[in-house]
Amino acid sequence: MPPTVLLLDDDTQFRSSVTPALEAFGLRVLNATKGSIARALLEEEEPSLLIVDGLLPDTNGIGWIERLRGDGIDIPIIFVSAFYRDLTTFKHLTSELDVLKVFHKPVAVERFAREVANAVSAPMSLTPAANGPADDPADRVIFPDEDSEPGVDAEKAKQSYTSLLPIAADKLTGAIRRVHSEADRTSVVAEALRQAHDLHGAAQTHGFAEISEAVGRIESQLRHLQKSGRLDWTTMFESIDEVRVHAAAAVGRAIDTGSMAAAPPSVTPAATFFLHRPVPKDFVPTLLVLEDDPAMIAYLRSALDEVLVHLRPVSTVDEALKIASWNPPTAVLVGWPLEDREALPEFFQMFRGMHGCAEAPVVLLSLDDDPHTRALAAQLGVDIFLPHPIELVRLHHAIGTAVDRAMTPRPKVAVLRDPDAARQIEEAGIQCFLYFSLEELLREIDIQCPDAVLLGSSVAAKQVPAIIRMSAWDSDFALLCFDDSPLAGEVEVGEPLGRASGWLVNLHREAERMARLRRQQLRCGQTGLLARAGAVAALEVGLSSAQRNGRTYSLGLLQATGLDGLDHVKARRLRTHLGRLLYGRFRREDVRGRWDENTFVVGFDGSSARAVVEVIRRLQGDLDAQRTRQPEELSFLHAAVGLASYPLDGDTTRSLILAAHERLEAAVKRESDALVWR
Repeated sequence: MPPTVLLLDDDTQFRSSVTPALEAFGLRVLNATKGSIARALLEEEEPSLLIVDGLLPDTNGIGWIERLRGDGIDIPIIFVSAFYRDLTTFKHLTSELDVLKVFHKPVAVERFAREVANAVSAPMSLTPAANGPADDPADRVIFPDEDSEPGVDAEKAKQSYTSLLPIAADKLTGAIRRVHSEADRTSVVAEALRQAHDLHGAAQTHGFAEISEAVGRIESQLRHLQKSGRLDWTTMFESIDEVRVHAAAAVGRAIDTGSMAAAPPSVTPAATFFLHRPVPKDFVPTLLVLEDDPAMIAYLRSALDEVLVHLRPVSTVDEALKIASWNPPTAVLVGWPLEDREALPEFFQMFRGMHGCAEAPVVLLSLDDDPHTRALAAQLGVDIFLPHPIELVRLHHAIGTAVDRAMTPRPKVAVLRDPDAARQIEEAGIQCFLYFSLEELLREIDIQCPDAVLLGSSVAAKQVPAIIRMSAWDSDFALLCFDDSPLAGEVEVGEPLGRASGWLVNLHREAERMARLRRQQLRCGQTGLLARAGAVAALEVGLSSAQRNGRTYSLGLLQATGLDGLDHVKARRLRTHLGRLLYGRFRREDVRGRWDENTFVVGFDGSSARAVVEVIRRLQGDLDAQRTRQPEELSFLHAAVGLASYPLDGDTTRSLILAAHERLEAAVKRESDALVWR
């Protein structure tokens, strides 16, 4: 009879994928979906090995193993879970419970089956304490101990996870709300169950027992809903409120909104709302809310709690105008109808006339959604119309769009030798720079970085397009001229603009198009590095791959320092030099990206923080050698570095980025070429 493996896991997809692979290695597989079923099977069968999941419908996988060992059953065990990743749990499993190996989901099925087959034939060969370094480091789940990874703190994983608890609680709240509100519940129940399963296991892993117990009740109720179609919503709301209260308490924040049952619908908050956007360090978006319904104000506070927007709620038009006069908001959200309906048109007129408020986007919340109301809103100057009932996904999208518009600079146009055109461009609301000489234009183009260059009719030099495109400003801006310009027929010049055929409209569209293309550009034209959004996406892919294959992942932020006080062109040249050095010195499979104006990001799959430190030190050594050889060109350029690594500093891209940011700030304060990694 072939060796028997008992697979204890409630995940149908996991069982269906690994069972055939195990059978292909000649193993007989018994499946159990609950701990109680597995114990019953152990009384009838004598399996050679157990595969135990971390989270089960009726118990916790670790607790189940503890009871098994307490009863004197010493069957070899392989532990597999998507949630138990911290060092303390790993040591408890391998050292105290004699678990042979720890796998993280999702697993590579073929490798997992091979490891199980090897364990069945020689189980003790996999015991970490008896085996030392593995032959293939890439196949190991790496949980470095204090000797190999200095600065490891058993509480670090918990501290990293704690800050994310309110976000996870709000995500689950939103999922439950969608279950409550949508008629077709099949997909939303599955998503809510997945989020509850995730939070249940992760909270228990990090010692948040109250949250884990409450989420466990939610998970059980959702499973009951799947089977019977019925649910006690009062109990469900009480459970989710308990989760939110304990999550807020974990980070020292009070819940200032009512219970979920009494509050308006809530869904996932955009916790990483601006994570992928190049927000200036001194930029804090302010949302002025004109709303006279206290319940709606409370809802907006809850809904936007984790979004990086400063909320300024007021209930009267006079208050709104007073605050706007002191501190012009980034965007405005207006509830309609207010108690004084006739005051709304007056508010718009006065608000738009205030300094700094003319371009602030306005979002209108309206109880009515009919053509007449929308037409009236458009006449008032509303930018975004948002009807009731509010869906938080749409609310976040509307606020994000409004803030994005406010953050997006007006299109810039450089005009050469045509004052009349410059005046008309300014009157049309387009930012304009007028130059009277080609030398002045070429000198300023790197500083102003226009989206379009408009050549007046007095320009006769055929080489102007080539000269402009040879400047350091290497964005693919538009080069335009009037029909009567000698350059109108040149191939290098864009479509000519006729004064009598709406040339301002065409110019506005062209400038906006170029600004949009530049914002969407995934790679930096100077260095070839991924720009911020692309770099974040690449980091997420790299971390996911490392987690699937049981490897470490390290992330570094490098900031060019010593550039303060330099002129724009020289500072830009030094930043470009550092970016190109990064692009050329790291492996192609590493993430090499541009984070913001002075900062770059790198990601290393399979390398611990200690190994990355050596790589960064070599890079800084190269830069120091270049400064020695070229003191006049590079004497001001230095690089401070902050490093973070998975699993020591968290298991999400966001947690690693935040840890690296914190260490980068400490490095900048220390010295020119400081490196902080623990």
